[in-house]
Amino acid sequence: MSPKYRQASSRSRVDGHSAKKRLSQNFLHDLNVRDRIVQAGAPVKGETVLEIGPGLGFLTEALLASGANVVAVELDDDLIPRLRQKFASHLSTGQLSLVHGDALTVDLASHLPRSGSWRVIANIPYHVTSPLLHRLLVLSTPPERIVLLVQLEVAERVAAAPGDWSYLTAFVQARTAASIVARVPREAFDPVPGVDSAILLLEHRTGDGSFTLTPHDEERLWRLVQAGFRERRKKLRNALPRALPFLETEIVAALERARLSPDQRAQTLSVQDWIALLAELPELDAGVPTRAARAATVRRSTGGGVEVRGRTTRRPRNLEHQTVELVAHGKINLTLAVVGKRPDGYHELHSVVAQFEAGDRLYLRRATEGVDSIRLAGVPFDLAGENLCAVALVALRRVCEVPPVEIVLEKRLPVAAGLGGGSSDAAATLLGVIELFDLEIDDETLNDVAAQVGSDVPLFLVDSPALMEGRGESVTPLAPWRGEPLGVLLITPGLPLRTPDVFAAFAAGLRGSAQGAALVSSQHLAAELAVGLSGEGLLQRAAALASANDLVTPARAVAPWLRPFDHALRRLLGRPLSLSGSGPTLFLLYPSQREAEEGATLIANALASGELVAPEGVRPSVIATRLSAPGTGERGEA
Repeated sequence: MSPKYRQASSRSRVDGHSAKKRLSQNFLHDLNVRDRIVQAGAPVKGETVLEIGPGLGFLTEALLASGANVVAVELDDDLIPRLRQKFASHLSTGQLSLVHGDALTVDLASHLPRSGSWRVIANIPYHVTSPLLHRLLVLSTPPERIVLLVQLEVAERVAAAPGDWSYLTAFVQARTAASIVARVPREAFDPVPGVDSAILLLEHRTGDGSFTLTPHDEERLWRLVQAGFRERRKKLRNALPRALPFLETEIVAALERARLSPDQRAQTLSVQDWIALLAELPELDAGVPTRAARAATVRRSTGGGVEVRGRTTRRPRNLEHQTVELVAHGKINLTLAVVGKRPDGYHELHSVVAQFEAGDRLYLRRATEGVDSIRLAGVPFDLAGENLCAVALVALRRVCEVPPVEIVLEKRLPVAAGLGGGSSDAAATLLGVIELFDLEIDDETLNDVAAQVGSDVPLFLVDSPALMEGRGESVTPLAPWRGEPLGVLLITPGLPLRTPDVFAAFAAGLRGSAQGAALVSSQHLAAELAVGLSGEGLLQRAAALASANDLVTPARAVAPWLRPFDHALRRLLGRPLSLSGSGPTLFLLYPSQREAEEGATLIANALASGELVAPEGVRPSVIATRLSAPGTGERGEA
């Protein structure tokens, strides 16, 4: 191996180029490692090799020297001219094709052979390893061999033997034989990363070991596997019923028919085991459209209320087996002004709210036992307490007859995070029950029922964005976003921050110095959104919106750890952060979801290296998503 390099800063200059942390740029400089990569890839003269992230061209040189035809995909604008200059002769002969773009989104198929063998040999940006493997392995003509220089931990996970599998392991090993060629020390790179790496070899399975499921069955398979790994420490008899619309008795019977123990855990099953279990669950998607929607098109009615239109029914004739599946989206408060206090004790609010695509998932069907059943997947919930799904059922039964229903609630949003997860679950319960049983209920009554359940619940009956007033029950839909939806990065500290405590601090006089500024910002944004605003326009207002929340000061007083964590994130990400509602979630807006995911990677790396310290050492929840695109007539896509 080559000599060790000193630890370089995240913006160090390598061969005159400033390495970009957001693109995970750590450039390989060790010739021995490069030779091992090429040897493992075994490029053939005249055959196509796809290289992702050629960077400064260090590996590209060796691939071209082998005689292979190289297709190199590079995202960094600054590196494209350098690569064109360095490999001008190879570009002119056609041996090298340089594609400027993101390997996760460019049309790879147009640059690759439609038949015959080809391979992938690359030192990839580590933050795209999982989505990149997913994309490469589902191509209509997949690569015969993939050799990637990846993070050691990821390589070990992909190549693991049954007994220590993850969802990624199952997905990759369904199609390839995975092995680790060599471990690579971090000193082989410049700048020096905080982790060691490995050369990962994936060889496409052929013959009897090939993956032959139909696309429909494959979609069902990965839904099943994801459910199993969602709570990998639990036995399958417990994990699967918490994530799928099946009773434990049904899961146990299916496992036994597949000759699997109900007490096994997901990581102990091979791909063939999962396929055998899938065959015993033929109704995994019965009555559930693959792209099922909440199916609510919203407009403001002439009476100023909210009208929910376009409820559609996608159910088989046998209602006993119908399942409705919905996504309960979360929300962020782009602005939040506390206008005053109401006679009923609540505070009067003026808040522009936007929903985002990430959310909890609900499955509803007629109860077979004749009584309501609510089962939780993911984050445990105390059903003996006040669960908003149960409260929604009680409120709906006050105005119409509702048969017993079985609900599986899969929590994907952090609890008590200021993202409206519980309220959205309640709204999804109302819409799902109405859809399931084809109930007749007018929109004004439905809105009243939602307001009885909780202040924020009416918001989730409508499209986003919207203006919330009163205590939150008065909702005015605003114009849809123009252009592509913005990316959103959500960071939820793992420490509690109770909403009543924050409002109490506000009432006690803990307020910011610019009184009234949040209301002005909120009114201006609502006025702009009344006629329509582009995502780009909203992004330009991000700095102003970061201070358009009257609860920031009281939230920081109640939770002293919030301010330093906010400041540390600002230094790391270089963008203004906003507090959603009363907290504790902080959020940032990005031009795209991909850039939000890059921000999530920065946070993960900074937490791992100690550059970023989580409040009281409790790791935060980090979610990269994008704003919901309203006005399509379909919401809650599952």
